Amino acid sequence: MKKLYIILAVILLLFWGNINTFAEDLTSETNQEVVQEENEFFVDSKIQKEIKTSIQNVYGKESVEEVYNNLIEHAKTAIKNRPQKLKEQDIKRTSDWFKDEIIYMFYVDQFGVIQKDKNSTFEDTTLMLNYLQELGVTTLYLLPFVDSPMEDSGFDVKNPQDVRRELGGMAQFENFIKSAKEKGFKIKADLVLNHLSDKHEWFKNLQRGDLEYLNYFIWSNKKPEYKKYVDEKLGTVVEYQEDDGTISKRRLIFPENTEDNWREVGVNITNEDGKSETKTYYLYHTFYPFQLDINWENPEILYYTLDTISTWANLGVDIFRMDAIPYLSKEKGTNAENQPKTHAIVNILSNYIQLTAPSSVIQVEACQEPKDIAPYFGKNHTVNIKINNSEKELYRTSEAQIAYNFPYMNAIWATLISEDKKYFTDIYKKMPSVPKNTAWGVFLRVHDELTLEMVNPEVRELIFQDLEPKGAEFRKGFGVSGRLANFLDKNPNRIEMAFSILFSIPGIPIIYYGDEIGIENDYQNAEKQAKKRRDKSMGEKSAFAKLLSAFDSRDINRGSVPQKLFYGSQYGWYAFNSKVYNKVKHLISLRKSLPVMSDGSFEILKTTSKENFSYIRKNKTQEILVINNLSKDKIVAEITLPTTTILKNNRKITRLKNLINGDNIRVNVSLQNNTMHLRVAPYQVLWLDLSGVNKGDEALEENGASDG
Repeated sequence: MKKLYIILAVILLLFWGNINTFAEDLTSETNQEVVQEENEFFVDSKIQKEIKTSIQNVYGKESVEEVYNNLIEHAKTAIKNRPQKLKEQDIKRTSDWFKDEIIYMFYVDQFGVIQKDKNSTFEDTTLMLNYLQELGVTTLYLLPFVDSPMEDSGFDVKNPQDVRRELGGMAQFENFIKSAKEKGFKIKADLVLNHLSDKHEWFKNLQRGDLEYLNYFIWSNKKPEYKKYVDEKLGTVVEYQEDDGTISKRRLIFPENTEDNWREVGVNITNEDGKSETKTYYLYHTFYPFQLDINWENPEILYYTLDTISTWANLGVDIFRMDAIPYLSKEKGTNAENQPKTHAIVNILSNYIQLTAPSSVIQVEACQEPKDIAPYFGKNHTVNIKINNSEKELYRTSEAQIAYNFPYMNAIWATLISEDKKYFTDIYKKMPSVPKNTAWGVFLRVHDELTLEMVNPEVRELIFQDLEPKGAEFRKGFGVSGRLANFLDKNPNRIEMAFSILFSIPGIPIIYYGDEIGIENDYQNAEKQAKKRRDKSMGEKSAFAKLLSAFDSRDINRGSVPQKLFYGSQYGWYAFNSKVYNKVKHLISLRKSLPVMSDGSFEILKTTSKENFSYIRKNKTQEILVINNLSKDKIVAEITLPTTTILKNNRKITRLKNLINGDNIRVNVSLQNNTMHLRVAPYQVLWLDLSGVNKGDEALEENGASDG
């Protein structure tokens, strides 16, 4: 029996030892996990300082620690949920990867439709990836695809964290992203930060009587008194007499559709007697009355937005386009545009993205004067980011990395219409310098109108008088809607020239779907969308009942384009569309082969004729002379070349290769005044290679010389 006790004691000792060892191992593993989690999360002191400063500017000093700590908790969750593949991408990508992109934008439901009366889904759009790959674009900008009642083409957001059911929902979206990424595409998507649809749960909760949700919007018990007038520069302006004695001078963005910026809303509440009654409040809207502006001074808006950003960043969105960014802050007594608090909000969101998804960047949409756009880039900063226990140095700006260049867009159109380069030259001289690690987003057309808000009356009149007969008026003369092909008289050579300018000026080129095949205005779509709005306005309580007009002329450039027309243009089935497609595709290929077009300097050259729009793009290894004959007539182009170009080529330049068609162009250069002469055909585009052109004429002639 004594032996049995001894054996049992030994067994118990062994068992207890194993238990202790197991517990020690478990504790060790737990501690390792805690250390690993702590090692994975790291906030650079610069990011911390910037975020806290911006929080104070928006929410007040007393709220800094609470809001910051909540933001950090959101960041930890976002990093924890970020797929390993994206973390590896975060490590590998350069800080300014976006500069080499060529962006193609489209509505998922309208792009490449298979059946005439049936909109596309993400599954259908996957079938268009081969077309886009062959075209040569690199980033796909998916116009609003999140849950929406589609009363403003998706910019009226119901749920910013989900995909519209009619597009195939989240499952089809994820499959599309996977297929697109496998083909090497990057993804750009919208963040609508200024407003939400009146179908959003916050507004519905308010209507049901939960007054807590008043603070999610810009609201008032009483509609301010106002006067309205037309300003020559700003368009329709409404001046509100605020209850604090100040005057808020606001632009009315949609004067054809809305009377003012305030919507009357009835809220069901229970009064002191316990009876139900309807109380009237007034909610502010910058755009349509069914798009209610949200209150960014409520930190719940911030937390909601952080979760939205992380949702899409962790699904693979590379560029976030921040819609209507100038309007976020609406302090009384201001014009509610470009306010300091707005910049503070952008700074918070930018630093959050750099912390949680550092391979993604921000593009802002700010239709403003050049001096007001540039500040949206913020300031340069170099920050350390920790990913998978490895540190990476990120060289970024404190706000956006990309910004739409609306002044360039207006200048290009004025230049094309007038056949005079001065319009682009003048605006280029006025453009402020921007950080080197940022880029302009340059474009000819987008989903909106061709805006004429920020141009002088002369330019506005010039563009409007030429283009309005080819499209439709918008904002009572402060914009014009229509397709690029219509605006350029369906002339393939003029279309080529427009794209030549787009692909050769500084910035990231953005192509609007269908423009690369010469798609025309769709008036039928505009009437169809207007009918939908009119039908909805029949409801007495509907926000549509307050619309002055249901017609939105922008819908003429938002219609569906068949899959067959895209691929048919690629295959050469249609004379006009295929011709335009081939020209645009060639320019894309050419730009991608010339790094100088994305990283080179830009110098507009002196010429003797206004129709000769010439400039040089130059970096350490390449030098390209671009000549655009804006005229419908043949010209003899006389261009003054830089002295460095003449000297580099031993003062001998007799022929230059035109990269557009491979021809060798005979030129005559006067060494006395560095002036080059050559003949240029109507609307002809030349990209001449000056990168070491001093080669013997005989060698050049073997390749087939041409006099141009």
